[in-house]
Amino acid sequence: MRLTINLDDDLYAMARSHAIETKTSISKAVGDLLRRRTSAATPPTFGIHPLSGFPVSQGTGRKLTEKEIQRMMDDEDVRVMEIMGLSPQEIEEALDR
Repeated sequence: MRLTINLDDDLYAMARSHAIETKTSISKAVGDLLRRRTSAATPPTFGIHPLSGFPVSQGTGRKLTEKEIQRMMDDEDVRVMEIMGLSPQEIEEALDR
């Protein structure tokens, strides 16, 4: 479908930049950016877990592996230890325990 639109300079620059980055036309870039914005606008659904009573949300992405979860937990621990002023060697020793 053909449609002519007028874009503000900043929006045109954004679309052009995306088109160059993805090696597509400006029309395709505008469509991609609109789709991305539309899919991001879909709010997650929230509820209460019937057994625990904790709030939960329905994810729209993939399931995380145990290894990914452990890596995230380790990253959080590392940030705390950096704030505490530990050296990289001290952090490594603490994580190996």
